[in-house]
Amino acid sequence: MSPESFTHGTSAQRQKWFTVGSQSGDHARCDTSAALQQSPPKGGCPVVISRRHSLAMGLLTEETVSVSGSGFADGIEFEETFPDVRPSSLIKPAAVAAPALLTQPPTPKSADRPSGPAHDATEAIFQERLDRRLREAESLVKQTIERMRLDEEQRLAQWVQDRRAEEQRRLAAWMDERRALAEHSAQQRATDADGLAERLQQMLAEWQDRFEQRFEQRRADEAALAERRRLSDEERLKVWRIELERTLTDRLTQREITERASLPDRNGEVRVDLRDPLATASSARDVGRILRDRFAELTHTSALAIALHDARRDEVVYRYRIAADDELGALLRRDALDDGPLGAAANSDGWTRAQRTVRMGQSNVTVHTAQHAIRAAGGTIGVVTLQTEGTAIDDGVLAKIFELAAPSAPRLVTLRDRGSFKGA
Repeated sequence: MSPESFTHGTSAQRQKWFTVGSQSGDHARCDTSAALQQSPPKGGCPVVISRRHSLAMGLLTEETVSVSGSGFADGIEFEETFPDVRPSSLIKPAAVAAPALLTQPPTPKSADRPSGPAHDATEAIFQERLDRRLREAESLVKQTIERMRLDEEQRLAQWVQDRRAEEQRRLAAWMDERRALAEHSAQQRATDADGLAERLQQMLAEWQDRFEQRFEQRRADEAALAERRRLSDEERLKVWRIELERTLTDRLTQREITERASLPDRNGEVRVDLRDPLATASSARDVGRILRDRFAELTHTSALAIALHDARRDEVVYRYRIAADDELGALLRRDALDDGPLGAAANSDGWTRAQRTVRMGQSNVTVHTAQHAIRAAGGTIGVVTLQTEGTAIDDGVLAKIFELAAPSAPRLVTLRDRGSFKGA
């Protein structure tokens, strides 16, 4: 070998300059021609890192808020929104978010890096060789890992097969040994006690017959006893159910009588209390909540709805609804109400009553509905709807409820004209 004829240096030289360049990161340290004339500088060539390795990922987060309720006054509250009647000038356009700009990595200053065709060619050749060697090393590592995995799988499969064969062999030997021992014992016992075995078999047959007879007799007695107990339990359950229904009916009747007893005449005081809250209500929803609290003081209902009619079209523009947080409330929340401008309640002067039977679980429940028009300036602006279970609301209570709802009409008209339905 003649190192003088090498065009790229010996293997030790190439390894040395590669190490110098990778440790220093300065390509000016890799001038091999200048190194022949002076002592080798400390440092090496720059390592070029591809920009495609710097990627960023973002995560989006979601927040969920759940609200629960119970009872009538604190029940599940929901609303129905209809086409917006506000002037187009009051509707603010939605803000459009500016697209996020991808940040670019900082560009190194020209003074910090050398330039020129020779440097670019050297850097390209160095980068190409480095990438090729990295790919070769990566391929070699993958092949080695795959070969080791296959070898390990083969060794594991062979080990499992050997262990299975060994266990089967040992099990077969043990079974043969136990079989031979059992046969020897049986033969010895048969030889020593033939008469005893016959007597035992006869005794066993007799005992089995007596046991079967007693078992059949016991089963017949237990079946007869179970039938008598079933009939007795059914009779007791029927009597208990009748007594329980009678007791529950009496208690429910007494409770309804107590709740629907005539209340002190304090409507004037209530109307005074309503004046300030209604004047400060900022939306139709706030008015509905105020009336909900006042109605709850007078009677117990399963559902309440206050519909607000559109000023120019024969349709409902907003409806405030609330129902009890129970099985009946869930059914009433899905009901479609006839409280529009063309409905019977909107064109009647008094309370419009109706009742229907709904299926709830294993029983039927009677639902009573009472509706009254809300008027302002001689016209109907909405309808209030009350729904109760079992017994209809007394006429005196309904009269007090309407006296509470009537003062809210002017405020509802103002809020409707402003388009303030749900508030902030």
